[in-house]
This record gives sequence, C-alpha cells and structure tokens, in this order.
Amino acid sequence: MLAAPALAAMPSGRVAAQPTLGEYLIQGATVLTMVPGTPMLADHDVHVRGRQVVAVGPRITAPAAERIDARGAIVLPGLVDTHWHVWTTLLGNLADSSSEASGYFAMTGRLGRRFGPAEMRLAALLAAADAIDHGITTVHDWCHNIRSPDHARAALAGLRESGLRARFSYGATRETPFDRPLDAADFTRLHDAWDEWSSEGRLTLGLGWRGVMATVEDRPAAVPEAVWRADLALARDRGLPVSVHANNSAANQGHIRELAGRGLLGRDMQLVHAVNAQADEIDAVAREGASVSLAPSSEFAVGFGVPPVAALRRAGVAISASIDTPALVGAADLLRELRIIQGLANAQTGNEMAMKPLDALAIGTRGGAAALGLGEITGTLAPGKRADLIMVRRDARALQPHADPATLILRSVRPSDIRLVMVDGTILKRDGQLTRIDRSLLATEVAGTSARLFT
Repeated sequence: MLAAPALAAMPSGRVAAQPTLGEYLIQGATVLTMVPGTPMLADHDVHVRGRQVVAVGPRITAPAAERIDARGAIVLPGLVDTHWHVWTTLLGNLADSSSEASGYFAMTGRLGRRFGPAEMRLAALLAAADAIDHGITTVHDWCHNIRSPDHARAALAGLRESGLRARFSYGATRETPFDRPLDAADFTRLHDAWDEWSSEGRLTLGLGWRGVMATVEDRPAAVPEAVWRADLALARDRGLPVSVHANNSAANQGHIRELAGRGLLGRDMQLVHAVNAQADEIDAVAREGASVSLAPSSEFAVGFGVPPVAALRRAGVAISASIDTPALVGAADLLRELRIIQGLANAQTGNEMAMKPLDALAIGTRGGAAALGLGEITGTLAPGKRADLIMVRRDARALQPHADPATLILRSVRPSDIRLVMVDGTILKRDGQLTRIDRSLLATEVAGTSARLFT
C-alpha cells in the first residue's frame, strides 16, 4: 500500500484544506428539485446544514445560516457522471485522428504506460477541476490504468482531495492479457481498508469488469471463464457494484446476449455504451434491471456508432450519461451529452416531444445517481439528501428570463454561468471560482507533467 508520506510528496494541484462544514440558506431561487412529480418551485429557499439538505421551501427561517442570494438564479441537483476514465483527462484532446499513432487507443496505450502514481493523482485533480467548473458533483472513475497498487491509491488520493463525490471502479489495464485475472490481493486490501478512503461515504468502491468478451480496439477475445468468474466474484462476494463495457463496437457484438445467457445481468451491473445492443439484448437488460451509461460524443468520435436511445427508453432501460474520456471529447461538459441524448431520442422517434428537456436533465441528475446506487443520497434536492447542488445565474449572460428553466440549463449554460457548486455541504465553486483547487498552480503542474510524458 502507498504510504502516507509518499502521497504527501506528490504534486497536489495546491488543494486547499477541507473547510469546516457550515450552514447555508440559499434564498429566492427557482428550484428544480428533480423529484418526480414536483413542479418547478419559484422563489424558494434551500436550507443546508452540515452535509445535508434540511429543507426546501418558501421563506425559510434559519437565523444561524449564512445567506446566499439566489434571486434570478436556478438551483438544481449537481450533475452525475456515470463513466469517466479519469486518468485520460491528462491527455485531453490528444486523440486528434490525424494519424493511426494519434488515434485514441494507440495514443492512450502508449502514454498510459508512462504514467506513474503522480500522474494518476494529478489527472484526478485536473478532472475534478473541470467537473466542478461544469457543475458535475459526482463522477464514476472507471480506472483502467492501474499499473501498481500505488497507481490506484494515487488516483483515489486525487479524488478524495478534490471534494467530489465519486465511485472508483478498479479495472485491468487494456494490455492486461485476457487470461490474467485482476490483482485480487490488492483489490481485497483496498476494500478492507476502505474507511481510509471513503471520506464519510463520499467515495465508494466498485469493479471495472472486462466481462466475458473483452475487446481492445478491434481485437475481440473471449475471457476464460475461470478469469471472468474470479474477477466478478471480487465485487459480488462483497456486495459491490459492477460496470462493464458491452456491445461498444462492431467487434463487441453479442456481449450482452452472452451475459444474459449466463445469468450475469443484474441490478448491480452497469453496461457502458451498448451502441450495438439488439432488441433481445435490450429486453434482457430491462428485465434484469441493469442500467446503461451512454457517452455519445466519444461514441461518435471513436467510431463506435449511435446509441439506441429510443429503443432503450421504449424497453424501460434506465440510462445515464457520461464524459468517458477528455482525450476524445475535451471539456467535461455533461450537458453536451444530455443534449445529444435528447436529440437522439427525438430523432429516432421522429417526435420533437419524445424527450423533454426536463427528462434529459433527470438522466443527468437522479438517473445518474440511481445508476451508481446513490439514489438515496444524491440526485434530487429533498430534505435528508446530501447537499450536492449547483446554482446557475440567468443574468450572467442575459440568459432569456422567460425560458423554461430546464430548457435553459440544458441548452445554454456555460461554466461561467454556474456560480455555485456544493458537494456534501462543502462549497467547491463560489462566484464562479473554484475554492479548493488552485487552477493556475494546477495548470503549471500539468504543463510540467505533459513535458515529461512527451520526452
């Protein structure tokens, strides 16, 4: 296990110390609670004490609370990303398709081998800074660059320091032979010592599983049953969630059918991409209660295909949205992914009303929380939920005051419009500025690390 002194010696992005939890009264907002059946609440307050939302209502009295003026603003739950290879954030925009060598798989494979623990931690902080700036309060770090136990713990250290809520899914590197199981001993050590990482439950552990039909680029291969069973048991024997890339390319067709035929689908399983899922596979996913995470920007960019949004929704499959990899998509703009998902739902049905903006926002808030098993904790603004929220000012860029708030959020909001981001009751962005991560010092560290990666 990575020792604490070694962690402390790594670049940190100059993260500020965790502040003392306070009490806040966010006053006079238009509140989108994202609670099903709850309409938009005009001129409402949100009362936060410690880590929790205490109340949502008009003219709340809280004498001890710090007032935050939200008149002219929209307050809603923070966005929830459900699949992000966080380490690739340090390789943002480098998959430029100018040559085979600069393609996503070749480039990340080549540079990923040069990552040490320090790069893993720095990537997590860089990802967190971009996530917070874009209103994302929960991320799912699908970590497939764990080259040593120290790599895993360094990535976790960055997530823990950032203040974000996160699931860390422990996965094999892409070059790990298909007949080699995960490092069960290290996974077990990490699980058994999870109290050291959980930050009062803010971080959770999961499995980034290869499934039964792993692919790397266009090279499919069956994973030996002894291997996939051993890996899967690491999670299911401990009651941990499982995430697997399935039907994500032309080379990975039929994977969901194989999972269903072996009785492996379940409510604890998230399927990533599923762009080639056929009708029988979609029905199986719906029947067994698994969910699907979609990342349309990266799916388009890398040539995987078009996610079957309308078919998934018709079958009743729970879908969520993800960043996937900044190497392909650049900024951590989850609203971009939700806009595309809405567009696909409408285009695939020929119906402008098939998915409304509020439906798309639900996918990126309570839908994402449910997909990560966090539906009782976050994803809506309600008393007793953790205080994961964002505040968007409509007057920041003269955003149309008469526009439907959900439509405005989905279509027009930029990071500069997001004035407040709170996670677990802690303010991570205020007045448009990050409060824990020093962006300029982080940029300096990233520049130095990038120079080392390319020499």
